[in-house]
Amino acid sequence: MKKNRLLFALLISLALLASCQKHEEIFFDTPFARIEDTNGQTTMVIDRTLDNILTEIRVVISASKNYFTEPITVEYETIVGGGLEEGVDFKIQPSHRSPITFEPGTYVMPIRVIWYKPADYDPNKDNTLTLRLSGTSVPDMMLGVPGPDKKRSEFIYKQL
Repeated sequence: MKKNRLLFALLISLALLASCQKHEEIFFDTPFARIEDTNGQTTMVIDRTLDNILTEIRVVISASKNYFTEPITVEYETIVGGGLEEGVDFKIQPSHRSPITFEPGTYVMPIRVIWYKPADYDPNKDNTLTLRLSGTSVPDMMLGVPGPDKKRSEFIYKQL
């Protein structure tokens, strides 16, 4: 009986080994841009009781040498909820406004936002700031991670 179990285990092991193939790496050459924080998250909660808080997210591009021989610009749009006002509740640092230019060899660029303590916070209003990738100088560059969901194509700040 022990011999049968040992033989069976040996046959299973051989079958598994025989079915294994060498894994070949597949490289994709689809350029894309994404927006996220340093932890790869696409949302951030801002404490409304704090003043002069500097937050930083980043725009990252993935482009091979085939696409990255000249500077690449990435544009984003700013969608402000009805409970926020630019210049009063927050400010995007001028040097980080859209469009962002990536020189060859640079793949990550920051967007810095300064948050101010709101004087008249209304929890019933839309207190979000959305930064959404909207265009690029490379015609076939995807916005967001390749795939049908286009993940990481926008970043949402929520002030609570």
